[in-house]
Amino acid sequence: MATQIGAQAILARLLGPQEFGVFSALMLLIGVSVLAADLVSAPVIQMPALDAAALRFACGLQWLGSAVVALLSLFSLPLFRAAFPHTAGLGLSLGLVAAGIFVTGWGGVSLSLLRRNLRYREIQLAQLLGYVVGYGLCAVPLALAGQRSHHVLVLAWLVQSFVTTGLQYAWARHPIAASLHFDGWRPFLCYGGEVGLGNVANWVSTSVDRLLVARQAAPVDIGYYNTMLNLMSTPVSQLSSSLSTVAFSVSAQSDDAARRRGTLIYLHLSTLLFGLLYGVFAAAPELWVGLIYGPRWLDGAVYLPPFCMAAVSFGVSSAANAVLTSGGTAGSSAVSQVVTALLLAVLVWALVSSSVLWAAWAVATVYLLRALLLAWLSLRRVGERGSTLLPTVVLPLLLALVQVGVSQALTHALASLGLGAGSASLAGLCGGLAAIVLLLVALRRVLLPPASLAWLAEASGKLRRRLERSSP
Repeated sequence: MATQIGAQAILARLLGPQEFGVFSALMLLIGVSVLAADLVSAPVIQMPALDAAALRFACGLQWLGSAVVALLSLFSLPLFRAAFPHTAGLGLSLGLVAAGIFVTGWGGVSLSLLRRNLRYREIQLAQLLGYVVGYGLCAVPLALAGQRSHHVLVLAWLVQSFVTTGLQYAWARHPIAASLHFDGWRPFLCYGGEVGLGNVANWVSTSVDRLLVARQAAPVDIGYYNTMLNLMSTPVSQLSSSLSTVAFSVSAQSDDAARRRGTLIYLHLSTLLFGLLYGVFAAAPELWVGLIYGPRWLDGAVYLPPFCMAAVSFGVSSAANAVLTSGGTAGSSAVSQVVTALLLAVLVWALVSSSVLWAAWAVATVYLLRALLLAWLSLRRVGERGSTLLPTVVLPLLLALVQVGVSQALTHALASLGLGAGSASLAGLCGGLAAIVLLLVALRRVLLPPASLAWLAEASGKLRRRLERSSP
């Protein structure tokens, strides 16, 4: 996560919003193309006995599908030229994208074998090394040398694809042999196609706002929108993924009483954690954008508050999803996702032509409503009353708003006394965060649910005993 944000910050300072806007639109094409070409991951992972014939068929199907999708991606050139009429070299960019789609697809079988054998450490290491080589060792030096085009970013992604695919194949070798003849081809293809279509539909539902912004907004606004959204979504995605995996496993093996108590603690502390974390960013957007991306990106700081709100909502939704899925009611989450996609499509389509910022706030509002709905459903699932939503989720969200308000009030007060803008913002952030922490400590019995209080007391007791044992 730190590597990704660091490399992105350096390149954003060197290239600027317009080049990132073109690259963001190309990444939308890359995302859906890679998913559309993947027809073998689910069957390879799920097959009880993966023999040589099935593996050859998987290779043939994956490589053929990747080649077809890569060639089809070239036909999107007129769309890109219409969207970016003043951008040169789009044909070269799409050629590099097509090559990367095929390379990524070629490594799909090795990636599926790694997943089949639960070798997630190797998968993450391959992705990390690919990103470091592509963006850190390729794109950054090129940008520093004066290559200030979106081609630098596309080339970096292509290098990342080569490195990641090569490492995955090195760690999960298979015969380089392809065949389109296999006795069990029908269930293999049906299952792979069904999962593949589901993945594409899921991608569309979570990217519909980016698609509409890329279709109707100016390149600079596309760059601001996607870059700020990526900055805010990266931490919450990483944290939520780790927390939800653990919560799902624990919840699935717990009895009803433990699941009920764990749900209350998990929802409340997740909302509190994400609210306080993103409240720091929302309170001083110009400060953070200036520090990370530089003065050329300050006009994009207005997108940070709505995307902070969206990120907190995403974290709450992920926590609620883990509870619902472990309890066997994943259908509620799926229905809410479809409704969310439809609302986003309608609202963003209606607003983006007037203001991309209004579209961003519409996205944040829809994500917040979905988070509250899923949290309410998860509480009902474990036997809690719906009113429990207020102290568990709504109150921590209000505390985050108070934190933002106090920080901004302190910042304005200090600035009016003659303190510099950066110093005033930093002091305001510290003051707002300190005020909320002191408020939580002083009014913990009022602001924190009993389950969270008991868990915090238990955790602090364990930590104190561990420190006492480790002290001489």
